[in-house]
Amino acid sequence: MRNLNFFRIEFWTAIAGIAVLSPIGSLAQPACHEPATSEFRLIKLVDVHMGLEEDPAGSYGPVQMAIAPDGRVFVGKMKTGEIRVYAPTAANPSPVTLVGTIPTWFSTEDGLLGIALDPKFAVNHWMYAFYSDPCGKSCANRAMELGRFTITDNKLTNKKIILRFPRATDDDHHAAGGLAFADNGMLVIGTGDNTDPHDGTNAGFGPINTARPAADAQRTSSNTNDLRGKILRIKPIPFEDAQTPAAGVGSTYEIPAGNLWESIDKKPFNPGWDATDNIGLVRKEIYAFGNRNPYHVRTDSRTGWVFWGEVGPDAGADDATRGPSGHDEWNLATAPGFFGHPYCNGYNVPYNKMTAASPAAYGAKYDCAATVNNSPNNTGIHHLPPALPALAAYTSGNSSDDDPRFNSGSNFATIQHGGETAIGGPMYRYDPNLTSAVKFPPFFEGKVLFFDWSRQNFRFITLNPDGTIPAGAAGVRNFAVTGLPSGSYIDQQYGPDGAMYLLKFSEGGYSIGAGPQLFRVEYTGVQDAACYKPFTATVGPAVAARPVLRRSVAPVSGSGFLTLPAGYRSIAVCDVSGRQIWGFHRDEAGRSIDVRLPAKLAQGVWRTRMTP
Repeated sequence: MRNLNFFRIEFWTAIAGIAVLSPIGSLAQPACHEPATSEFRLIKLVDVHMGLEEDPAGSYGPVQMAIAPDGRVFVGKMKTGEIRVYAPTAANPSPVTLVGTIPTWFSTEDGLLGIALDPKFAVNHWMYAFYSDPCGKSCANRAMELGRFTITDNKLTNKKIILRFPRATDDDHHAAGGLAFADNGMLVIGTGDNTDPHDGTNAGFGPINTARPAADAQRTSSNTNDLRGKILRIKPIPFEDAQTPAAGVGSTYEIPAGNLWESIDKKPFNPGWDATDNIGLVRKEIYAFGNRNPYHVRTDSRTGWVFWGEVGPDAGADDATRGPSGHDEWNLATAPGFFGHPYCNGYNVPYNKMTAASPAAYGAKYDCAATVNNSPNNTGIHHLPPALPALAAYTSGNSSDDDPRFNSGSNFATIQHGGETAIGGPMYRYDPNLTSAVKFPPFFEGKVLFFDWSRQNFRFITLNPDGTIPAGAAGVRNFAVTGLPSGSYIDQQYGPDGAMYLLKFSEGGYSIGAGPQLFRVEYTGVQDAACYKPFTATVGPAVAARPVLRRSVAPVSGSGFLTLPAGYRSIAVCDVSGRQIWGFHRDEAGRSIDVRLPAKLAQGVWRTRMTP
């Protein structure tokens, strides 16, 4: 038995390069009060018929906004590809002007799908946009594009193609969209499965009609060699405006550490991987796969977490021979993973396997923990990792596993069914150093805003540090603002002033009605900053990469150990300059183990880096 009395390790925190001893105990912190509805003020920034609608008789409105550090709000329009900006002045407090038009091709789910500003926009003036190639559905080289544009004096110029990948010429479903940057320049992109869910065979269940490739999401979502039906994670390269490199890895973007390809060929991440699988068939841009129609994808810079609403299948009721009714989901990726589509839905409820394509016949259920993609339309690996269930799921039908906290309206007590279109919102981060009379209070720190476009209601989701949602009302709360018009809201973001901005798509669904609007929600109550406690995660990329400073205050004897936590493969011990002086590695990340430290690590300060 090891003796713990030989040495002691104290934990240090690195702040701006200075090591500061963290106290073990602290004074009790007051709880934040939950703001009342009366503590918010609604400001209408852009009213109907002021430039955000496509046309007076159109049926499509804005798709996403991007808020600049100086307060300008850029809005992208799906159908026309227009970028408009709300940039008020003293003389004209509510102007909306045209910045430029991104050429695109519009159909039911094609068009301009997302915009985001570079984290260094104040210096480089770059906007990124995700859109359908303008050549159209019949184009032999039809594709989706990620483009970079320069905004100078509120004019859009200098298009550069960053990423391009194919889109089917015989289907225009589920292009997805939405872009989000982390502070470090990491860009996440949500892409749809580009698969027909409504053909006579699929009928709103998991689309696995192998006889018709355009109706088989195994060729896209669960195909590791295809960028559709995915959450992509890349880091654009900041090349100069005068340059026009060919789009691709190493020229227009880099692959960040921690994407799917680094884990998928390893156990226990993917127990089924064998010699028939080829790591060369895993695209390095992929962070998460098995997605149907992720909308809008978001990321939190501090935790590295990625989260989104997943617009689910359309089956209205469970069917014993086909599978579950369609669930919309709210998903969170604290690490790369497989999210089940088209084999499993909701809380990993499986669909039935297709045993014959023509005429269609179905047999046993899929095993969500060991799915094999044997579709003839698949060009990627066959053995997939265990599917990850949704954190929250609900249906339009009568499923017994609905989460009632996402019902229509604000009544959490009973299941109230209705249409469902899950849209992920951002996580709020309270800034105690921001001087703002309208910023949201610390009560919302670490909470994620969620909206359903069809049910027309807002929720705040509270997360535990391990990425789970607390049970009951502690996990999901209704959010309502007095005077906010009902309707289908398409985007929600926080501005540099800490206020919430809401972009309304329509009066309800695809019927524009009175037209799109832009609102700001301001907090007018007391800023109880004393209750502020930063939300920190115990899982995720930021945890794995976080340097931990430790100081030994007594010699480390031959029985000195350091714990390598479960899920980690290696530990590197470095001096304060970052130079590695000792390390330990195991082939597989298994259970927690104690690693014996060499006696030479006796005194001084060092860092440890742990790698999953």
